[in-house]
Amino acid sequence: MSRILLVSFQQALRSITLALLPIAFLSLLVWATAGSSNGNTADPLRASLWIFLAAHQVPLHLALSNSTLTGSLTFLPLAALVIPWFTVKSGFRRLLAKIGESNLRDRRILIIDFALSYSLITYLLALITFSETVNTDFYIAIPILFLVTATFSFLNSGLLPRRENSQPWQQGVLVAFLLVVTLIGIGGVVLSISLAFHFVTVQQLTQVIAPGLFGGFALLLIQISYLPNIAIAALSYLSGAGLVLTNGSLISPLVHRIDEIPAIPILGALPIRSHPWLLSATALVIILGYLLASYAKKTYSNLLQFKQFLTSTIVIFSLFTLIASRAGTGELLSSNLSSVGAQWWLMPILLTIEISIGVLIYRYLPTIAVKLKSIRQ
Repeated sequence: MSRILLVSFQQALRSITLALLPIAFLSLLVWATAGSSNGNTADPLRASLWIFLAAHQVPLHLALSNSTLTGSLTFLPLAALVIPWFTVKSGFRRLLAKIGESNLRDRRILIIDFALSYSLITYLLALITFSETVNTDFYIAIPILFLVTATFSFLNSGLLPRRENSQPWQQGVLVAFLLVVTLIGIGGVVLSISLAFHFVTVQQLTQVIAPGLFGGFALLLIQISYLPNIAIAALSYLSGAGLVLTNGSLISPLVHRIDEIPAIPILGALPIRSHPWLLSATALVIILGYLLASYAKKTYSNLLQFKQFLTSTIVIFSLFTLIASRAGTGELLSSNLSSVGAQWWLMPILLTIEISIGVLIYRYLPTIAVKLKSIRQ
């Protein structure tokens, strides 16, 4: 047991170090070309640890001298999760290779040991950089780090059930995940179309920032890392829930209430007025629900399994959309931007209702059609 703990600690430390090195290099490069007369070389190194925390979706409390940048950063880029994904994947697979052959119970223990070592090392390294200006709460940071690391370790552990041996509820989890990814992808397509239509606005917002060469490269990376967040917001818009930007704002197909937007280029994709016809996009979600019921009918001839699959899929779909919408929203540096992104509580409700309507149409449309035909006769 002590050997497992030691090897887990070593691999976690190695993985974190290898991930921090390129982040620190980029931070130093951007800092060196920014032309700032304040600060010292320790600042970009500290910033690299803050970036590493943010990539793991750990919220940061900010109290900078500029009052416009005082608040919290909980609106974190979801695409940045690729950093811990590759970090954890490399470290955990090396851990499995070091330990050798292990049964399922031992692999579960390895996941816990590795995730615990990883989260504690990351927080202790970040703790050195914290001050009154930038910090986070340990009772929030450590559980989030542990959850992210344990999830990615599990996905790389070989513990996932095989499809041919999976139960209806396990298939429901997979299908629910695919539905959520599909809908977010649709939101991303709509976002791309909107960016193309509002390219001039995006260009003007970029010129306002005037980031320079390396600053522009860093800004581009930030915009790319926020694309999943904006795609989720676009999905919330299409579902009819709408999205929010500043306090008191609401942007939906029926309502367009916003005074101004921050100088963030990707926000140039926001619609400039209401578009009621876009509510027709809810029909696409209903069609997905219809196809879900059709797939269930073809896959499960047993009525009990059919109901188990549909029930578990809809429940897990609702949970996944809630997690996605909540993770894709948050405060952006200022109390005036306290809830940026999707209507995180309303979007899962509407999407679940729309999917359920499609399922109900498949289930009862033939019965209704038969009754109408008998009435006519």
